[in-house]
Amino acid sequence: MRVIAVVSPLGGTGRTTLTAHLATLLARQGQPCLAVELCAQNLLARHLGMHEPSALGWAPLAAAGQWWADASFDNTDGVSVLPFGKVAPEAVDTLHRQLQVQPRWLLDQLELLDVPDACTVVLDTPAWPSPLARAALRCADVVLVTLEASARACAAPDMVQALLHEATTAAPADQGVLVTRFDPRRISHREALQTLRQQWGERLIPYTLHEDENIPRALARSMSVGSFAPQAQSAHDLQGVCNWLTGQRQMPPSMLAAGASRP
Repeated sequence: MRVIAVVSPLGGTGRTTLTAHLATLLARQGQPCLAVELCAQNLLARHLGMHEPSALGWAPLAAAGQWWADASFDNTDGVSVLPFGKVAPEAVDTLHRQLQVQPRWLLDQLELLDVPDACTVVLDTPAWPSPLARAALRCADVVLVTLEASARACAAPDMVQALLHEATTAAPADQGVLVTRFDPRRISHREALQTLRQQWGERLIPYTLHEDENIPRALARSMSVGSFAPQAQSAHDLQGVCNWLTGQRQMPPSMLAAGASRP
């Protein structure tokens, strides 16, 4: 089993969107894939084909002491999905206390899953340092940190470093920073991207996820953007990130040319 954690110290950076689309792309390549939602917003299943948020999920089952994976379902792209589910705030507090007492709880639950040995598990996390985000980092083989192209992301290197310090099972080469929600028409975004490149160097994934209206349009139809608009910029960007995950780590020629043209 290979575990990928999609994390960020900032909200609104596209963690759920990225989790859903990466899981879809991996499944379409023939890899067994499980997408697990650790975020109480309960939107991951919507990205993966469910038209309404799932009431049944792993969180209410786990809070009641039941087997968490009974809430999973498979979508038409071949992705197994384990939604968070609808729970009261008190139940979320119970889960957080359980993680304090049993720091390995999430890792133990993942290891008990009946999945193929070659399965990739993609974890959609709440904003770090949520207890569930920290638990995801403790069992991740690969960490993707999402940062939008903004001034607040440029001001967050210390938080990101602290986050990565908790990723004790992921090798440095498997810890990447991904810039999301990038609009090249905005000067502030271009300046932020340049700053983030300087801050993160080789850790910055050589693909940028552009702001693309096709992503929310696809979500409104409970589809992946690759199915809804396969020629969209975001579909190309997401395929590049998927390539990075599968070991293709060289910077694409388009990015080399873009970097050379900048002052």
